[in-house]
Amino acid sequence: MRKNKVIFPILFIIMIFIVSLTGCNNNETTNEDTKSKIVQELDYLDTQMISISNKLNNISLQNYTITSEEVSLEEESSSGSSGGESSGGEASSQGGESGEQQEKSSSQSQSDSETEKSNITTTKIEPETVLESDENDIDWGSIKNEIETINEAWGIVLLDLSSLNADNNDVLSFSNTLDDCILSIKDENKVDALTNIAKLYSFIPKFEREISATNSNQNIKQVKSYIINAYSFVEKDDWTSIETNMSECEKTFNSIINDMEYIKDKEYKVNRTYVLIKELQNSLTYKDKKLFYVKYKNLMESINTL
Repeated sequence: MRKNKVIFPILFIIMIFIVSLTGCNNNETTNEDTKSKIVQELDYLDTQMISISNKLNNISLQNYTITSEEVSLEEESSSGSSGGESSGGEASSQGGESGEQQEKSSSQSQSDSETEKSNITTTKIEPETVLESDENDIDWGSIKNEIETINEAWGIVLLDLSSLNADNNDVLSFSNTLDDCILSIKDENKVDALTNIAKLYSFIPKFEREISATNSNQNIKQVKSYIINAYSFVEKDDWTSIETNMSECEKTFNSIINDMEYIKDKEYKVNRTYVLIKELQNSLTYKDKKLFYVKYKNLMESINTL
């Protein structure tokens, strides 16, 4: 009897231990799934914010755009002329027609000679160049649509971040900055919109740190944040702030270069991006907006491949 009394508590403890381990594993799996989901959501916000930022200066990261145009073709029918000749010949041979017959013949001839119309669609490939773009001809309608899309997506991201105990102050600050973005875009204030979108983007690397995303993800988002912040100062001609942000950008990018595990399959792309960072920095001595935008476009195209 004593043996049974001893064995039962031991078995009970073992069962509780197994159940608790299973519960821990399930929680860890759930957290990893949520983390992966948030990383994808932050990537989406990244794409949308950069798109808005670029549209504020009519910059496209694509080198070409494909446009379609409908063209109307007109072909003249040959039946009209032959019908006219036969009517004329017939009239001569009969020595004249009655007024009613002549009217019918004229109407038939006009109908036969009407032009035949057909429409075809043509496609053109047009280059997207920074130097020829009009940075003041802003498509505010498209930008307003995109900021509303971000606002809708944020409601979902906010809940996911809260489930992983992200900093509530950062979550609230993001919401407030998003409101500032919406208002500046509503008012079509380009300078404020650029400033606010850069502030909004700066929360992405913060959130990635808070959910313990991979170091490479965190560093790439931080590099982008410095670049977008520098980009926002161009409209203000604040070249000192631009230089400061690009200097911080280079420092952070060095962390990516030193991550040997990450760059082993991306060495060429990483080296190319670093060269483009240096090129942009070197161009700052000219303090020329268009030159900055050309270098910026090349750099952002490269860093998006990492």
